[in-house]
Amino acid sequence: MKTTVYTSDKQTHFIKELKDVFSDIRKSNFLAYQMTKRDIQSQHRQSILGVFWILFPVIINSFIWLFLNGSGVVSIQIPGGLPYPVYVILGTTIWNIFTETIQSPILSVNQGRGIISKINFPKEALLMAGIYKIIFNLLIKMIPIIGVMIYYQIVPSWDIILFPIYIFVILLFSFSIGLIITPLGLIYTDISKLINTGIPFLMYVTPVVYAIPKSGFFKYLFELNPMTYLITDTRNSLVGLDAQYTLYIIILSVISFILLSIGLVIFRKSMPIIIEKIGG
Repeated sequence: MKTTVYTSDKQTHFIKELKDVFSDIRKSNFLAYQMTKRDIQSQHRQSILGVFWILFPVIINSFIWLFLNGSGVVSIQIPGGLPYPVYVILGTTIWNIFTETIQSPILSVNQGRGIISKINFPKEALLMAGIYKIIFNLLIKMIPIIGVMIYYQIVPSWDIILFPIYIFVILLFSFSIGLIITPLGLIYTDISKLINTGIPFLMYVTPVVYAIPKSGFFKYLFELNPMTYLITDTRNSLVGLDAQYTLYIIILSVISFILLSIGLVIFRKSMPIIIEKIGG
């Protein structure tokens, strides 16, 4: 009986904390918007090429694989008759959204180090500012996707209405993972270095620039990678191919929301300790 009551009290406390977090998120929307506006303006004001730098990683990574495939160094076959440039540019863009989002919580708080210990404000505003910047960058990254689809005369089917949903799930999944590791990442810089080093390797077991192997050890690695399902169906929704992993994505959405809820509460609880560490 005592165990049951104790567990119930913990659940009630968690739900209360989560409600407080969402309340602070709503209250900090305007502050987050102002932070985003300031950061975007200051970032691009001193840059000659401006928003081009948002597209630069996608363009360079796509160009490398297009060059390797075109020169015959690597021979890549894409199922479904999709032109390889379309496959690569869409996959690379979606992957870049994932990598940017998973790093967003740590980067957003690191950028606010100068004020979090001096000014009292909802720290969730930093997370929201990171999300707003991701959305801004996402809109810019749609330019090459639209361009390559027009050039290759790709006509989307009705499945294109699912594209925003898939993007939302990718953002939810990657942001929740980034949020869970943020407290440790803010205290130990090794975490950020590990992410920066590990994510490029993860791309090679994800159907970003080549299809899922039909057999062998790497086929199983692809199947163990949640991003395999997200990237495949997100790309398919744009090019008129059928969704293949609807059930997996629904399950992943539920798991991501649970992780996000836990991550928000952990973030709220850990911020006083983090501020003390940063201030010290």
